[in-house]
Amino acid sequence: MRAHAVAALLVALLAGCSRTPASPPEPPAMTDAPKPTARVLTLPPASGRTKLLVVLLHGVGASADSFMPIARALAPAVPDAEFVVLDGLHPFDGGTQGRQWFSLQGITEQNRPARVRQAGAEVSAWLDGALKERGLGAERVVLLGFSQGAILAQWLALHRQPAPLAVVSLSGRLAVDAPAVPGSTSVPVLLVHGARDPVIPARFSEEAARELEARGARVRLRLFPTLAHGVDAAVLDEVQRFLADTLPAD
Repeated sequence: MRAHAVAALLVALLAGCSRTPASPPEPPAMTDAPKPTARVLTLPPASGRTKLLVVLLHGVGASADSFMPIARALAPAVPDAEFVVLDGLHPFDGGTQGRQWFSLQGITEQNRPARVRQAGAEVSAWLDGALKERGLGAERVVLLGFSQGAILAQWLALHRQPAPLAVVSLSGRLAVDAPAVPGSTSVPVLLVHGARDPVIPARFSEEAARELEARGARVRLRLFPTLAHGVDAAVLDEVQRFLADTLPAD
C-alpha cells in the first residue's frame, strides 16, 4: 500500500493543474466514456466478482491516466469492486492534452451550479448505462473525486437517484442552486481537505459538511493540517477506513 500511496501522492498533487498526463504502469481496459473523445480506464475486481463500481473523477487539466495510481492504491481495499477512472467530459481550456468536467472560463459563483449540474447529469447518465451493462443495481456505485472531480462527486451525492453507496470528496467544494431540503439524502460522504490548500481553501469543505448534513447526508469531515492541494498516504488510509466502515459486507 505505501509504495502505491507514494505514487498516488505524486500524481494527485498534479491532478488539479497537470499539463502532461502520466501513463499507468500497465495498460488497463478501455471503454467508451460519456464523450466520444474521452476514455474510461478500468481495473477488474481482485475477487473476480463485480458487485459494485468505484468511479474516480480527476481534477481539472488532468486525465484518466493520471488518476490510475489512486485506483491501484485503493483497489485492494474493495476486492469486489471494478474500479473505473473516467476522462473529463471536455478538453481542458488550457489547450493541453488534459481534460475537464466543466469550463472555468468566465466562471462565477452564480453560473457555477449550472455548469456542475450539466456535467453531473451527463456522468449520471453514463453511470446508469455502465451499471446496467454489468447487471448491477443503479445504487451500486461509489464516487471519488479530486478538486473539480470532487465538486462533481458532491453534486452527484445530492442529486443522483438512487443515491450512491458512498461519496468521497478530496479537496472539493459544493455547488448548490436550491435551499436545503432536510431528509433529501442519506448518502455517506467523506470530505477530505488540506488546511494549507491554496487552490480550494479548506473552508469550502467545512461549508459543504454543514450543507450536506442539513440535507440528511452522513458526513465525515477530515482536515489535514499540513496538506496543500493534493493527496498523500494519510489521505488514502482515511479513504480506505471510510470505505471499510461504510460499504455493505455483501
